[in-house]
Amino acid sequence: MTGVIHINWRFMKWVFVSYAGFALLIYYPISEFATPEILRGILAGGVLSLINLLIGYTIIEMSFDCSHTKFLKYVLGGMMGRLFLMWGVLIILLKKFHFHSASLMLSLLFFYILTLALEIFYLQKRTSAKQ
Repeated sequence: MTGVIHINWRFMKWVFVSYAGFALLIYYPISEFATPEILRGILAGGVLSLINLLIGYTIIEMSFDCSHTKFLKYVLGGMMGRLFLMWGVLIILLKKFHFHSASLMLSLLFFYILTLALEIFYLQKRTSAKQ
């Protein structure tokens, strides 16, 4: 790993706009029908997914200048590590802090799909710019 992180503010803007757009889409149903327990689960799922995205972004940036094989090892290994980390945090949130399981799992699913799409989009843009 080179250890150099270049913050791409354009990508961070996309992340912010995506999260804000998703929040606007779900604001009315959540404000009308959700209990504080459900809201807490939704927020936790969103924050957990955002942290996962930022860790993935950091791994991509730190390993981008490495060889292709090392880069793939870091990115795919980082993905496995992040999934296990998310799984562990998820178990802790459910068992120790008694979060609402359905709202936490569904929001984590939706936010994970959103952040995975953003991460793939960023990785594709970054590698095409390198070539």
